[in-house]
Amino acid sequence: MLWGGIYNPIIPVSKDIKFAERLINLFSVDVLFPVSHTNEIDELLKKYPLLRDPGHYAQNIFYEDYHTKKNILGYLSSLNTIRYYWEREFKHKPEKHKSNCVLVKWESEDDLKSLFSILFGFFPQEYNLKDDFELAFLRGLHAQEVKINPNNTIKENLATVVTPIRLTGLELQGYGGTWRGDGIYIGDHNDFKDLLYFWNIRASGLFVEFLPKNKITRFKNFINKVVEILEKSSNKKSAIGEDFINVYYRCSDDEVKDIIKKFKTKKRFVYYKCDKVSWNGLNIKPADFYFGWEHILGSVEKSYNRYIVSVSLPEKKFIVKKSRDTDHEHLAISIDPFGEFGYPEHTLKPPFIKELNEFYSREIAVDPFALRAEKNGIAKIIRASDNSLFLYPLSYQSIIQKIFELADIQSEISQAGLITKRIIEKLGGVDGGRVFKIEGVRKLLQNLKSDAFVAKGEATKIIWNDGEFRKHEKLYIEAREKSKLTSSDVFNFLLKKDFLRAGLELICNHCKLSNWFSLREIDDVWICNYCGDENKTSLQLNNRGDWKFRKSGLFAKDNNQEGAIPVILTLLVFLRILDPSAFIYSPSLKLRIKNKKECEVDFVVLQYERGDEIQLAIGECKSEGGAINKEDIENLKMVREMVNKIGVNCYLVFSKTAKEFTNEEIKLFKQLQKEKIPVILLTNRELEPYHPYWELEEKDDLPEKYALDMRGMVRNSSYLYLKD
Repeated sequence: MLWGGIYNPIIPVSKDIKFAERLINLFSVDVLFPVSHTNEIDELLKKYPLLRDPGHYAQNIFYEDYHTKKNILGYLSSLNTIRYYWEREFKHKPEKHKSNCVLVKWESEDDLKSLFSILFGFFPQEYNLKDDFELAFLRGLHAQEVKINPNNTIKENLATVVTPIRLTGLELQGYGGTWRGDGIYIGDHNDFKDLLYFWNIRASGLFVEFLPKNKITRFKNFINKVVEILEKSSNKKSAIGEDFINVYYRCSDDEVKDIIKKFKTKKRFVYYKCDKVSWNGLNIKPADFYFGWEHILGSVEKSYNRYIVSVSLPEKKFIVKKSRDTDHEHLAISIDPFGEFGYPEHTLKPPFIKELNEFYSREIAVDPFALRAEKNGIAKIIRASDNSLFLYPLSYQSIIQKIFELADIQSEISQAGLITKRIIEKLGGVDGGRVFKIEGVRKLLQNLKSDAFVAKGEATKIIWNDGEFRKHEKLYIEAREKSKLTSSDVFNFLLKKDFLRAGLELICNHCKLSNWFSLREIDDVWICNYCGDENKTSLQLNNRGDWKFRKSGLFAKDNNQEGAIPVILTLLVFLRILDPSAFIYSPSLKLRIKNKKECEVDFVVLQYERGDEIQLAIGECKSEGGAINKEDIENLKMVREMVNKIGVNCYLVFSKTAKEFTNEEIKLFKQLQKEKIPVILLTNRELEPYHPYWELEEKDDLPEKYALDMRGMVRNSSYLYLKD
């Protein structure tokens, strides 16, 4: 009765719900509908409260029509399929015209009735429905009615016609899915598991028909026709290039091979024995089905400090005749953003963590039931009559904090994190921190005390750093006309970003003590900071050209900016390796783990758009002279253990703005390696170049010269630092 119903899985529920949960995750189930109620089923529904009908029509997919008191479907029904083909093909056909649509019927005493019900489909009568689906199928599609007698063979033409169950899959396109191809399922027609496996293999998007092993003679003509169809079709999903026909089964290998000998084909039969392992996500992978895929423009606004994305939906051409009932039917709109520059530091493509569905839904759709996480974005469940969407992108910071919360870790941005965040904002983003790759810049900002000042010549000399600056002459920090970067360019950049401030050293005429004043403070008359007497400014500026510069703004304090520079350089490495269009990070966080001590991580980076793995990096960053100790490592190990429990792979990162790690630090890292804990290690040789690995002397020998994820970075770190 549902459009797309053939691709809806059946979820078996028993006392052990692990298999049910595996199927729910494998098929990315959006809504659970209980066909009956037992204690086990009700417990499963309680565990997944958000996989319920978003229209709140009670705990099922029907709702009662106000006028007739009969039930109407709350989701896009197959009546829309019938209307679609009526308008397109059958509207002007003569009444006697018969199509290739067939309503198959059978006797209630037939031993194969359970198989027929899922093989051909039928329209149930017990739901007190307002609409007569069976009559609509027969009349709207000019369908024939064929009755199967208990003693007759199954006619071969039933393999080529459109039955009620096949109708539900028409006009839908699929992508992705299992590499195993179309074929035949051989099983016991009265065995629940065989019927279940057959249904769910077909629901994954494959063309599969059932051959009951105890009724070979009765089904021989039918299966011969299926084999003929499979011979003519190309098995595009074959991973090895060979075209073959799959045989799925649960019984013994010998029994299946004896049965399959009765059928001849030019293609090779390939045998695949089904069990619970088949549904682990590696063997049988369901395809995703959709009506159409279109590019749509969205508009972005900011209101009350939140971004709002509004989208006008395309015309739903598959709904050809709207009615009041259709307005109450639901379907899903999948949203896969191409770019998210309109709402920086926010996303509409959160990580595929189904446990966060409610959080995503409340934040993005302002409704806990309306949104579903998908592997390539999100899906919003809408009414068929809806013509627009309003979405609120999620902030990166909130996603990271929610992942920690899922792992039973409370997090908040620390004081060091706030300073780092403000510096990044001043720089116009993490990429603006390239200036800190220059060792001379780091020395200037670190060694210049807050109450000291430096002349421009002396500052550029420090930036030049005995010629070390030459390796950064091609570094891009901002637009410039010259090809080479100079130390003066770098000095001017620091002035523009308000990291240095110009001023003068003036000597009081009365107490003869030296005073320093910034440009903002210099006036016609200045007052001595020590004796309080006034001095005439113009008299002291005569022939003066000795402007002095002090650290200012976020760099004015002698607190090493709470270690912000090593953190920014480390984030730059990840920005270069990972997808820059979806770079999700957080500066330093305070973490509180229940019944355990508090700790702090210097940064967090999240990566989830390469394959199915969700990667989370947590790190400890040190300036030159700092030391990574055992306590730092134990804290990160504790956090990693909690994060790994929720299915997110956590990586430990240790970076240092120094030429190398100490021997003591290397020993600690090697111990982590022995414990099989993935470690990413970074020093100046990775932090300073434009790309962390391309400019290394060992680049040709690196395991992952073109590393694209954290796994590759781990392998490179092991080669560079931890090999014996």
